[in-house]
Amino acid sequence: MSPETWDYMRFKAAFFKKTGLDLERYKDKQMERRILQLMQRENKPDFRLFFEYLAGSPPAMERFMNYLTINTSEFFRDEKVYKHLQEKTFVELLQREQGLLKIWSAGCSIGAEPYTIAIALNILKSLGRIKIIASDIDDKALETAKKGQYSRKQLGKTREEIIRKYFSTDGDNYCIIPEIKQVVTFKRHNLLTDSSFPDCHMIFCRNVFIYFKPETQEFLLERFSGALKTGGYLVIGSAEYISNPANFGLTKCFNTIYQKMNNRNI
Repeated sequence: MSPETWDYMRFKAAFFKKTGLDLERYKDKQMERRILQLMQRENKPDFRLFFEYLAGSPPAMERFMNYLTINTSEFFRDEKVYKHLQEKTFVELLQREQGLLKIWSAGCSIGAEPYTIAIALNILKSLGRIKIIASDIDDKALETAKKGQYSRKQLGKTREEIIRKYFSTDGDNYCIIPEIKQVVTFKRHNLLTDSSFPDCHMIFCRNVFIYFKPETQEFLLERFSGALKTGGYLVIGSAEYISNPANFGLTKCFNTIYQKMNNRNI
């Protein structure tokens, strides 16, 4: 008799028991499709064989954990959003708040977002007034972020004058200048299980919600609202939407920018 094969549900349960990472939080079709693609690449035709392969090989498990995170990121992604931030939101915060602004880039991937935030605030001559915490669960992405070295393709549609001013070149690599790097602190962090960073003036969590089920999105919104100061801002991705922001003490200000209007303790 051939060994029993597993379906995706059985794999998720075994994986959670082994690692503590709950794949049930993610949208099933998207996540199952990504895992099946990797199984095909690794020549493991069913979920039981694939799980046994991961459980028996720490390097394979590490590669898989990093593969699960979607590292699609580029500098100045969604130009209209950053234009509004530079012309209104950042300016309002800098005028209203005294001392350092605490900004959390949640799910920062390879670091393009937190470095973009730092560049945008330096253009406003306010680099000395910000502290950026950038977090992600993917160790490999964080290594890239900390190095601050990127290919031309990863700079996306960044304007040439920005590239000339804020990057040095090393062969084919573009390296973020030390002045920008020094205001960003990178941390390994699981959004679903680790404590949030409290008392934030702004939280960026862009293009992360779309991979989670609605109940997980609500869980994260509760946590982000609790981590924001009253009057602080949450910025999400252009493909994302909060259907009832008032449920989380938020009000929509512009496109994908929401402001916390009360001091809820989540």
